[in-house]
Amino acid sequence: MSLNRGVLPPDRDRDFFIGWARAPVADRRFILGSLPFALAGAAGLGFLSAQGLGPPGAGAWKTGAVHRVTGVLATRPYPMLYVADPASPFDVRTVLVVAQGKCTSSLDLAAKDGRAFRASGVLIERGNRQMLEVPLALEDWIAPSAEGVKLPPLLPEPLGRARLSGQIMDSKCFFGVMRPSRGRTHKACASLCIRGGIPPSFWARGADGREAVLLMTDAKGGALGESILPFVADPVEAEGELVRVGDLVQFRADAGAYRRL
Repeated sequence: MSLNRGVLPPDRDRDFFIGWARAPVADRRFILGSLPFALAGAAGLGFLSAQGLGPPGAGAWKTGAVHRVTGVLATRPYPMLYVADPASPFDVRTVLVVAQGKCTSSLDLAAKDGRAFRASGVLIERGNRQMLEVPLALEDWIAPSAEGVKLPPLLPEPLGRARLSGQIMDSKCFFGVMRPSRGRTHKACASLCIRGGIPPSFWARGADGREAVLLMTDAKGGALGESILPFVADPVEAEGELVRVGDLVQFRADAGAYRRL
């Protein structure tokens, strides 16, 4: 006995949909016929969306080995090692130091400032910029260095005042942990990283179209606090001082100097 009797004509009795029964022939034909077009459309839409994104960059997160870096430790504005490097244009290479995850502020390094150390961790690098990530499971990751580290004078070199537009990012993800590492889709991650003590970077584009990535500090050259978080990953503009220290250029501006574009 058919459940459709009196509802559908006899010639369409088999096309009535019942959830627990086999799909009608017409429905099966439609689904099988349209499935290739649906898959092709989804692939095409994904391709077009990807074309609109910027290149992810050449950053690398070298988790397969423990790297060792010897240099002079500085804790202001952020933890970093100054490494003597004759191959660098300024005879020094700066390696930022961060903790595993988003808790760099937990590193207790204040008493070690200004002395030579040998540090171990995972290397993160993008171009000529480097960062050492300290795994939480690695004990005694930093020890005094018996080697002498001869550095050139690391005096701040003023480069002038500039008004720049660009975007605030966290250095760790930008150097290679995340690809891509900027844009509003990365806002939550970047905010948590900066809140945890990871140095913020300013990806800037000048009026002539040239791009640069600058280490962000406050107007006095100190670490920027959480007051910068509302502007992270948004297009912004600010006026501040450009100062070179070693091989890094700092963009010195308080959080109040930034405005959204």
